[in-house]
Amino acid sequence: MKNFLQSLIILLAVTFTTQVNGQRYMTEIFDSFVLIEDVTYGVNVSPLISTFPNPTDPAQMAQWEAEMIFLNGLIAASVTNPDTLLSYMNFFAPNSMIPDSAYWTMVKITPLEMDIYTPPASDDVTDRPVWINVHTGNFLPPLFNGAITGNKTDSVGVNICKQMAKRGYVAINVNYRLGWNPISTDPNVRRGTLLQAVYRALHDVQTAVRFMRSPVGAQFGINPDKIALIGQGSGGYVTQAYTTLSDYNTEIAGLAKFINTETGLPFVLEAVDGTIDGGAGFLRLNDPLYMLGLPKDVSMSVNLGGSLADSSWLNQGEVAMVAFHCVRDPYAPFDHGMVVVPTTNENVVPVSGGNVFIRKANEFGNNDAFSSIADGDAYTDAARATYGQTYEYIYASQPEITVSAHPEGLYPFVLPLNGDGPAGVFGNQGSPWDWWDYATLEAVVAATNATMGTDFDAALLNGSGLLSNPDMSQEKGLTYLDTVQGYLQPRAILQLELATGIGESIEVRDAMKIYPNPSVGYVVIENDKADMSEIVFMDGIGRVVFTTEVEGSQYTLNHSGWKTGIYFVTVMFEEGGQLTKKLIIK
Repeated sequence: MKNFLQSLIILLAVTFTTQVNGQRYMTEIFDSFVLIEDVTYGVNVSPLISTFPNPTDPAQMAQWEAEMIFLNGLIAASVTNPDTLLSYMNFFAPNSMIPDSAYWTMVKITPLEMDIYTPPASDDVTDRPVWINVHTGNFLPPLFNGAITGNKTDSVGVNICKQMAKRGYVAINVNYRLGWNPISTDPNVRRGTLLQAVYRALHDVQTAVRFMRSPVGAQFGINPDKIALIGQGSGGYVTQAYTTLSDYNTEIAGLAKFINTETGLPFVLEAVDGTIDGGAGFLRLNDPLYMLGLPKDVSMSVNLGGSLADSSWLNQGEVAMVAFHCVRDPYAPFDHGMVVVPTTNENVVPVSGGNVFIRKANEFGNNDAFSSIADGDAYTDAARATYGQTYEYIYASQPEITVSAHPEGLYPFVLPLNGDGPAGVFGNQGSPWDWWDYATLEAVVAATNATMGTDFDAALLNGSGLLSNPDMSQEKGLTYLDTVQGYLQPRAILQLELATGIGESIEVRDAMKIYPNPSVGYVVIENDKADMSEIVFMDGIGRVVFTTEVEGSQYTLNHSGWKTGIYFVTVMFEEGGQLTKKLIIK
């Protein structure tokens, strides 16, 4: 009995922080984290400061090609095997070996940087899953994008990474290359340069994933087979593209909306912009991590307020998805609709929101890992209460919108309709999780104006941000992140297979049996290699629903009347150690 009480106390206090991996990640089990800032994970051509050649000018084209050959030669010479990756990173940061003359060329390179958040040094787990956070920002630098956010230092991204690290994950906050032309009066230019910006960002996140799988990334104690993406706003577009875009010919070159109506060519050309999987192009440098064959695949995609460029990109067998989406988001449509960029409020390209792609993910079975989570927790119940419901919408031409019937993995936020203010429909909220500090904004604006010769006005930027987030505050933003984590973590634990627990020996682990599974009415728990002492049953969100002391190697439980869904069964043994198995009750 003493052993049982000790185990139960540990369970309730820290949800098996050192024993049951699934519960480790459910809650914040550490009070602190370690932050390593500005780690260079790659380098490539900067679209903001490079002078791109005029395709009709042979001299410019020849000069650009010569400069790219020079830079690619440096990359090839410095990367001959994985052991030289660190020297490669040092080579490009701070570019100490590149001749001064290279700075006065057409091609300008920029380092790609990430901030790495890990659990404290006291954590002895060495195979920690990884979350890579992709920030919002309309694919332009902060302030220049007409907004306050757009960097790896955004409050929402920083706090997501802090929370993940305190839960036991390693969290990465990446910066990626920015730049497109939202103010062009030519729809081809707006659409084409935006698609190219998404494509570059996708490549940069691929580099970040590969970096974490390299010998350099391995030092952070990660499990390279469990890497997931989470993005906000434009970062959500990137995470969705990352996990769905797989066939250039059908998914880009084969779709009319991605074709320039004047030239008849796709906006993205693999020979120019690089291949879908990260290969080089005329405007893209070689990525040594790609050259070394490091894989780019991830296990899950999470989206806060972004959309999918085209629903046809989503196919059966792709990774599970979770989306948090404001039903009345005027910029990133909740259903099928037009992307409107806050920089100018101009239409850019039709896309599909969470109401569409999460429904399709379920139809394909991609979200099966967590489709059977039972009702009963506040977050699941709140999301499911909106399923199939119809709400008043923001456009006169579309006065109503209906949430899909069973989009497991979708958390719709239904916020008050706001179309009568000075911003019109753009006064509706699309990113209620965002917040900023006005004093910091003033300092950033002053520094930017002094450095760049610009005339940004902190008061105007703040007022513009408040139009679609009128009650913005840290407290509000953190409350929304609580909802994000509360809804996400049970699903992430199942998709990433983190609820496997540990055993004292391979023999004991292999002998652990729970049957029938799925189970109706009763279940047998058995291990013929070790006597059991206690068994704890938890539901899909980590609540203890049943405990019992056991003697011997077998126990039968009658669970008639229990809610259907996923449960975790933790077995403790007389000689120490414990194992956790997943049980599905039908």
